[in-house]
Amino acid sequence: MSQEEEQFLPLSVAAAIAYGSLISAADAAADSVRLEAHLDYIAGELASILPLFSQIDGAAPRILPPERVVHGKFSQGAQVLQLPGEREPLSGLRVRHADLPPAIEQLRQRLSGSRSG
Repeated sequence: MSQEEEQFLPLSVAAAIAYGSLISAADAAADSVRLEAHLDYIAGELASILPLFSQIDGAAPRILPPERVVHGKFSQGAQVLQLPGEREPLSGLRVRHADLPPAIEQLRQRLSGSRSG
């Protein structure tokens, strides 16, 4: 694995890490359908905070335009993104590893604010 590849993490893995950090075991999804929906939701929230990249067939990751990503729909447990107006969904979704911890903290604050308000 190249150093550049080590800097990136699949979005589905990042969503699972965030999910595990943010959701208590008691509140975690009990079945795969709910878990997939939760991961898709977390992916959307993460994508609103940090840059999202697409990397296909070993090519260098390319950043996806945030103004388009925000209107997209994640599916398959954050593995696929359907952008409006595009026939084919995007896969190979990645985030920078270094961006994830601060994004999780920002998401934690966002979620705790929505619960208290």
